[in-house]
Formats: sequence, structure tokens, C-alpha cells
Amino acid sequence: MEAVEIDALATAGPNVDVADLRAPKNVHLVRGAPHDLVMKDVSVVISQGGHGTTTRSLINGLPQLILPMGRDQAANAARVEAKGAGLQLPPTASEAEIAAAVNRLIAEPQFRKAARLLGEAMKVDIDRSGLVDEMEAIAAIGRAARPQPKKQPLRKSA
Repeated sequence: MEAVEIDALATAGPNVDVADLRAPKNVHLVRGAPHDLVMKDVSVVISQGGHGTTTRSLINGLPQLILPMGRDQAANAARVEAKGAGLQLPPTASEAEIAAAVNRLIAEPQFRKAARLLGEAMKVDIDRSGLVDEMEAIAAIGRAARPQPKKQPLRKSA
């Protein structure tokens, strides 16, 4: 990522110790970060194309570079690319190929526009589905049914 003049945030996931990784000065490594929080300040999302990152990127109107590694990731990458909201490269792509794709996603506004349009459509679907309301109701029932811990009296130490 030194070939791209940007600051980057890279999340390693729960199974990788970021202390074991090396990164250029412009890449900040963290174990994890809340998608919606960090996506407020980014221009492009680079990922493997998992469902969570792909959907949160679109909902936040961000173009994506996806390097699929397995499972549903190739299908997600193909859909994002077909809709014009990003690009995909093989996981074996070189640093130069990745830099060129990132520069293109930043320079060509049609990617951000397509991502924003898809994200807006997704938000409408989410609002119309009522799923969020149902999930919040289920969570409230679960919280109400959970036994509350008994309060222990304070003990004076001798």
C-alpha cells in the first residue's frame, strides 16, 4: 500500500496477532474495528468479500476492492463488480495491481455513486422488512427473561 498515497486501516481478525505482522508506515494494523465507525472516514474498502463487510460497505456508500478467498466471497465480489460498486482481483494479485485498482476506485466517481445507490436501496429494504424491529423485540424479551444477579451486601474487611 506504499504505492498508494493514502492512510490505511487494516483489521487482522481475532485469530491473528497484529504484532506478528509487518506493514508500511501508512497502514495501521488493528485486530478489529466496528464497521460503521471506521467506514465513516474511509474512501475505499479492501476486503475478502465476506457478507458483513460487503453489506456494511454498501450501506455506507463505499466502493470496494474485493480479493475473495473462499465461501460466498467470490459470488459477493462478482455481484459488487457487476453492479459497478467495486472491483475484484484474485487473492494472488500483486501490490501494483492492488494499488492500481485502489487508485481507480478513488479517481473514478461512478464506483462511489453505484455503491451509494445500492446502499440506499438496501436501507429501504431493511426499513420495509421490519426485521430490525423484530430483532430488537426478541432481544428485549431475552433481556427481560435473563435472571438478574443477586446483589451481594458489602462486607467490611477486618
